[in-house]
Amino acid sequence: MKRAQVLITILLFLSTIALSSQISIGLGNWGPPNPVRFYPRGPAYVITSFAYDTLVWKDSKGVIPWLAVKWVKLNDTAWVFYLRKGLTWSDGEPLTAEDVAFSYNYLKESKWAWKDMSVLKRAVALNETTVLIELNRPFPLFVEEYATTVFVIPKRVWSSKPSLSVSSGPYVLKSYSPGSGYVFVKNPRFWGPEPLFDQLVIPSMQFTSPQALASAFISGKVDAITLMGKAWRLIKVIESRKPNAIIKKGPMYWVLFLGFNLNKYPFDVKEFRKAVSLALDLKQLVLRSVGSFEGALPGVPGYVPPYSAFYNKNVGVHEYSPKEAVQLMEKLGIRDSDGDGCVELNGRKWRPLLVTSKSWVTEALIVKEMLERVGICVNVKTVAGTKQLDWIVKNGAFDMEINGHGATGNNPFALTWIFKAFGTPWFNEKYEKLMRKLTSAKNLEEAEEIAKEAQGIIADEVPRIALYYPYQFLVSDGKAHWFFTYNGIDGGIPLPYNKLALLKPIR
Repeated sequence: MKRAQVLITILLFLSTIALSSQISIGLGNWGPPNPVRFYPRGPAYVITSFAYDTLVWKDSKGVIPWLAVKWVKLNDTAWVFYLRKGLTWSDGEPLTAEDVAFSYNYLKESKWAWKDMSVLKRAVALNETTVLIELNRPFPLFVEEYATTVFVIPKRVWSSKPSLSVSSGPYVLKSYSPGSGYVFVKNPRFWGPEPLFDQLVIPSMQFTSPQALASAFISGKVDAITLMGKAWRLIKVIESRKPNAIIKKGPMYWVLFLGFNLNKYPFDVKEFRKAVSLALDLKQLVLRSVGSFEGALPGVPGYVPPYSAFYNKNVGVHEYSPKEAVQLMEKLGIRDSDGDGCVELNGRKWRPLLVTSKSWVTEALIVKEMLERVGICVNVKTVAGTKQLDWIVKNGAFDMEINGHGATGNNPFALTWIFKAFGTPWFNEKYEKLMRKLTSAKNLEEAEEIAKEAQGIIADEVPRIALYYPYQFLVSDGKAHWFFTYNGIDGGIPLPYNKLALLKPIR
């Protein structure tokens, strides 16, 4: 009997050791961690970054050396990066400047969806540890915007038969399936600080709601989660159930927006979009959907959140005026002629389609109610999640959408692309001219000033309406010291899951 008890004790001890060498994150399923064709949303990039490295990386303060130990700017369109000596891939083969050059050229030829690679002219390996990167136009912040972002892939693998089994990051993909999720294992040949955990797991459990995420954390199924906006109420529940939980609050640099199908009338007319904006009481929207300004801030006309370093306070705050909204629509001939409480379009009954995911159904119903007060009677269609919503919008099967995205307010260069992604692309000649000026900014300070000017155009044209900016809450058990990356991972992703937190401290 005593021997049995001893055996049980030993097994329990061994299981504890096994569990301590594993960490689990509640990020959900975002498709294969393919460095060339991952799903174009922030979580997918972050998941891929656990296995694939970049020339440089970022910590909580700024850019740090990574695969490249140093770099030199030759002129306005050329950089030389010097790699660390002795770099290897996870299968033991050398990682050289040829791989870096191949990666940049390959992603340019593949029309990488994540970054505009047209800025790149060519990348050339000068020797085994030195690579020259030339641009087609001046872009002074190339290191901060591209060298931190572009994944380096093995030339010998991707030039023949692409595979996800060979990488250079602290972890290597062991398995992935939509049903079970991701399992990464420690890369024994990682060049940097030793990974803290033998295994990194990102389960594909149905974390379709903040409640499910909180429950998974409380039950110990995952070691870290992020809650945003209206989920702030769950923090109290978590603290009562797991008093040792570590909670950190930070800006999300994320926006929930009301978007328009800019290829359809009257959504292609800025006066109508302005009318919709005037019909929305955004403070009430936050209080009714989020429950408190503790969880989110109301949207502003310039789209960039008030806590941003380059927020333009002179653009003003959001105006709420249903009376003016009706007047603007009447000038366009959009009015309620038959007295049924709903405006007609071109003399016909009109019920524009508002699509959203079930995460934002509360917000959609509040927006529907507010729009009905000015006679815009929308039908709301709800889909399961972000991927389905993105598909509907991409195919134009909507009139308005409630959706969201990151990279809002922590990176001025995001203004060059966020209105071309996540919805109907918006083009405005004056704005595009300003964006060309932005990409040639000599430094960050100049870029931020141009971004402030751009907010005036956004406020005037109303390509989208920022509904609110949620805060985010990092909840963890302390296994890893997660932190918020300076200006976000990849210059914009606000998620706190920087791979540096999975490594032993650099001494």
